[in-house]
Amino acid sequence: MTRKTGRCRICGCYGEMDVHHMLHGSYKKLADEDDLTCLLCRDCHRALHDKGSHDLELQKEAELIWLKREGKTIDDFISRYGKNWLWGEDDVPEEGQDTDHD
Repeated sequence: MTRKTGRCRICGCYGEMDVHHMLHGSYKKLADEDDLTCLLCRDCHRALHDKGSHDLELQKEAELIWLKREGKTIDDFISRYGKNWLWGEDDVPEEGQDTDHD
C-alpha cells in the first residue's frame, strides 16, 4: 500500500496517510489511470473498507472530478466505468433531463 504525508480527505487529520482509490475493486485500474485517488488516515481507510463509511461519497466525488477534468458527459463516464454513482436507482434522470453537475 502506498503511503504519503498529507491531510485525510474524511476527518482532516494530518500525517502519514494511505493512498485510497476512490473507485476501487474492479475499477481500481481505471481509477489509477484517471488519477482518482485521495489520502485517508489509517482509521478512516479501515472504516471505509470494513463498514463502507464514506464510500459512496468518495465515489460520487471521483465521478464529478472525472467529468470536470475530462470535460465529458455522464454517458462518457458510464461508457468508461460501466456505471455512475451520482444517482441512486430512484434518481436516474428522465430522457432529455439536464445532467450538468457543475
